[in-house]
Amino acid sequence: MNARSHYAAVLIVLALAVGRSDAAEAPGEELTTEQINFFESKIRPVLVRECYSCHSNKTGSIRGGLRLDTRDVMREGGDSGPAIVPGSLDESLIYGAITHQDFVMPPKRKLPQKVIDDFRTWIEMGAPDPRVTTIAEIKSSISEEDIQQAKKTFWAYQPPQASTPPNVEDTTWPKTEIDQFILAKLEQANIEPTEDTEVTKLLRRLHFDLVGLPPSPPQIAQFTKAWNKDSEQAVADVVDELLASGQYGERWGRHWLDVVRFAESTGNAVNMTFPHAWRYRDYVIDSFNADKPFDRFIQEQLAGDLLPAETDETWAKNLIATGFLAVGTKNINEQARAQFTADVVDEQIDATTRVFLGTSVACARCHDHKFDAIPQSDYYAMAGIFGSTDTYFGNPSSNLIRRPQARQASSLILLPVEDPNPYDKRYTPEELDDLRGEVANKQRQLFELRQQGANNAQLRRLINVIQMSQLVDKLAVVDEKGNPLSYCMGVQDTQAPRDARILVRGEIDEPGQTVERGFPQVLSNSQTSLPSDASGRLQMAQWIASDKNPLTARVMVNRIWQHLLGHGLVRSPDNFGVTGQPPTHPELLDHLATEFVNSGWSVKHMVRAIMTSRVYRLASTYDEHSHNLDPENTLLWRANPRRLDAEAIRDTMLAISGELDLQRPRGSEVAKAGYVRVQNGVLGNVRDAVQRIGGRELIATAMNARNAQTRGNRNMSRAERRALGREAVINKVTSLLDMEEAVYRSVYLPIVRDATPRSLHVFDFADSNAVVGARDASNTADQALYLMNNPFVIQQSEALAERIEKMSSRPNRQIEIAFLFAYGRRPTAGEQVAANSFIDDFSKSKTRQETLAALCQSLFASAEFRYVY
Repeated sequence: MNARSHYAAVLIVLALAVGRSDAAEAPGEELTTEQINFFESKIRPVLVRECYSCHSNKTGSIRGGLRLDTRDVMREGGDSGPAIVPGSLDESLIYGAITHQDFVMPPKRKLPQKVIDDFRTWIEMGAPDPRVTTIAEIKSSISEEDIQQAKKTFWAYQPPQASTPPNVEDTTWPKTEIDQFILAKLEQANIEPTEDTEVTKLLRRLHFDLVGLPPSPPQIAQFTKAWNKDSEQAVADVVDELLASGQYGERWGRHWLDVVRFAESTGNAVNMTFPHAWRYRDYVIDSFNADKPFDRFIQEQLAGDLLPAETDETWAKNLIATGFLAVGTKNINEQARAQFTADVVDEQIDATTRVFLGTSVACARCHDHKFDAIPQSDYYAMAGIFGSTDTYFGNPSSNLIRRPQARQASSLILLPVEDPNPYDKRYTPEELDDLRGEVANKQRQLFELRQQGANNAQLRRLINVIQMSQLVDKLAVVDEKGNPLSYCMGVQDTQAPRDARILVRGEIDEPGQTVERGFPQVLSNSQTSLPSDASGRLQMAQWIASDKNPLTARVMVNRIWQHLLGHGLVRSPDNFGVTGQPPTHPELLDHLATEFVNSGWSVKHMVRAIMTSRVYRLASTYDEHSHNLDPENTLLWRANPRRLDAEAIRDTMLAISGELDLQRPRGSEVAKAGYVRVQNGVLGNVRDAVQRIGGRELIATAMNARNAQTRGNRNMSRAERRALGREAVINKVTSLLDMEEAVYRSVYLPIVRDATPRSLHVFDFADSNAVVGARDASNTADQALYLMNNPFVIQQSEALAERIEKMSSRPNRQIEIAFLFAYGRRPTAGEQVAANSFIDDFSKSKTRQETLAALCQSLFASAEFRYVY
């Protein structure tokens, strides 16, 4: 038996154990007068009287995710499955409920036998039900003429036009064609660009922009020497060297993870982990390092499962790439499956259109777009594509046993290669036999109890279903030899793709006319005919990645420009619509977009082109005349001072202290914790989280801390001691999740929604609940307090001091080395005097090493350390 067959067999066992199956899609039906009369006289009155108070939309109560007030939602069912399967008593859960076999409904009493017999007759005759929801005809306020007019007049909907760089008066200043576009605008405004920045500041800028790490003292010396010989070649060489390093992908991959709202948990009220999300993270990093053509990058993320693959390894990477559509937020506590599905589709539409097209099509979910020429029908044309797609994000066998906290569960995609989660359990042959024996015993008990006449409700009380599910979960995720199977998050086409209906005000119980699957009309020159037997995701991915699409190349080059110059040419990077900002240099934006496509969609090519321009190396020097004419620096007469992001601040401390480990860690702390719930920033049950993450020694450490606090306080009650012990464990686990002991790069820290490590959160880390094209960059008291008091900062200050002491014992030289590490330059004469004075004063009460560590920490806390000028 292969891995797939083994997995399927285990799921069948579990399905039999809990008495569930999936409902077939209800076909259209013509009802006779006799069938209608039977339903109206025998069935509807009972549903209204006995069921609607807890299971109808009108009463506002949908217990168990089950509604019984229309035919379609009744057949779709709730958390436990379909309420009605026409013709099948065994599969119709409502019959099991009223006979008190599966559930006890109505609660506390049984319906008269005559009513039960009526329901039996009704189901066996095919469950005829005239309660078909009335279909409204929704008319759009956006006409075809409006759409065509928008295509003709709005800049973003017109194809980029290649243009010749403009002539400039000062022909000696520009180094590249980019510079000509910039200087032409400055000359028109009577503004002169500022001088070039200092050599050390330029090198620091190059390093942080490309790899997120500072240059080392030897690299500073080497670049300075090369700069004095040939400045242009020196810059080009450093750019090429850094682009070729593995740290480039980690830096630029993190930029992309911001945009695609990457996280390792569902978020919302019931926040369950994504133990396999790390695969998508690593895929993104590897793609940037390999300079994967951006059009291919798009197609893999939107439709990798549908792309041809010559090898299983390529197919596996393509499947992992579709994690883009699976890592978004999910309200898994949503009771109604239809609502949950609609919300997932909405989140996917919003991410896809904003990330790749800089357009929020999701604004048209409930009504026509208020500003852009996107009618509501265009939203549901895309909803049909995503609605014909299954999303896999949860736990391999959780689609059959729903945990109490997760009403809407999902499985995962089995990879075609052997590449298991590094923390997954491997079973010896003996352990595997024991597991199988336990399952067999449960099955034997189940069979014997059925033989004795026990119904499903009694079986659930006699056999612990959760315990059974845990046993089956263990078997489901290993092959027949006990080796863990390899899974990923992602998407697959449904077996029966279908078009979506427009929903009045976006309400799932108010459908309108059916809309053919397709793309927003204002962005496409001709409507592509999508296949009837597929979702249309592949065609959508190809359309988005086409050089004919007016937005895709523009949106990406604008993101690249923003990361290198501080602001995009369009300052609303996720909104190229009417309410967004127009480009400050439209001709330059089109020039870059055209060059991007002509380069083979090479991100590295665009990065190199911008970083070797003259405008990139400008100083950030203030000039009153220029500021008065252009206070927002939209014309780029100087460099924009930029605060380092959270990852660069943390990684820099590790790098200059000598503790940074550049080796990529396998997996993630979330993968180590497994599929658990996040509560108050802690993974799952506190003790369970401790066991999963740190083992018994972590508990012992926390308890020792508790004992140290309580020792000598004999008046403390047992309850107070227990509470303090629990607090110690929580603090220890929280500290671990903050990753204060981790020494690898910040891109590999666990990104759990609503539980971001403090080292990232305090410095404006991207909100993983949303598409973030541009992070905030605040300067707050919390940041100052973190740099003054956080154990991680203190630890790195001490490590840097120790490193400096090993390099030199002379105080002046130690100060010089500290400045080189922290700022990428030597101290000025005034700074040297101030540092010596600080050391003299501080060392009166502290050791020499403590004094040097305090100096290092003061450098970490300074503005120059946190900013690139």
